[in-house]
Amino acid sequence: MLNPGLQMASAQRSVSRQLALSFDDAPVWDGLRLEAAIASAATRPVRLTLTENRSVLLSLRREKGIVFLRLHHMFLHAPLAVIRAVARGLSRRNRGADGLVRRFMNENLHRVRKAKRPLPPLVTSGKAHDLRRIFDALNARFFDSALEVPLTWGRGSGRARRGGLTFGSYDPVMALIRIHPVLDRPEVPRYFLESVVYHEMLHHHMGGVPDRAGRTVYHSRAFRVAEAIYPHHQAALAWEKANLPHLLRASQALDRERKAARSR
Repeated sequence: MLNPGLQMASAQRSVSRQLALSFDDAPVWDGLRLEAAIASAATRPVRLTLTENRSVLLSLRREKGIVFLRLHHMFLHAPLAVIRAVARGLSRRNRGADGLVRRFMNENLHRVRKAKRPLPPLVTSGKAHDLRRIFDALNARFFDSALEVPLTWGRGSGRARRGGLTFGSYDPVMALIRIHPVLDRPEVPRYFLESVVYHEMLHHHMGGVPDRAGRTVYHSRAFRVAEAIYPHHQAALAWEKANLPHLLRASQALDRERKAARSR
């Protein structure tokens, strides 16, 4: 059975899937009709601009009683319930529509990005750890074995962040988990590697939540709560803090080896 702490997120995902679109279909609206529908539901003047901005899907400003609204073209395919929710959200006093609009944007983010690239070769068996075994165990324990997402050891080019490393990443366009190969070492405890894989599995499971400006937030409060369900979460954080200098040096060595191999 799915872990109780993740059941709410799963229920939200099942509802939001109903908002996912097929952009192969003809749009429901044109610009003028969409502007008129929003203005009618909002009962106030609206000036609509459609954009192809991939980071800010919805933004607005008010000037002299007029709402200047910018929406991504994806909203031309939105059902009427979502358009009415957008209109209700134009009022500062009404925040009840935000959830429906956020789910609509979140479930269709992949449709406004570049075409999906083919998957790279998937390598899960390492020198010290087997990612597939770890994934399968976490999938059974926390997700009722319901997640289907490819994963692989990465190339070792994880970027530095706050003096640290990006140990794992999730690509929402490719739906792919990559794990930094610096963790494929005997001295890296299994529970730490599990915590990294679990973190990326949560990204696949929960997705992102657009904020009020349309930017996608992946480490939301709900995400942090779900992340803490992993029983060794605090131990993993402590191990990372204690061993980060060693892992940074090991990562730099991997980077030098990769560059030398390329030059040869």
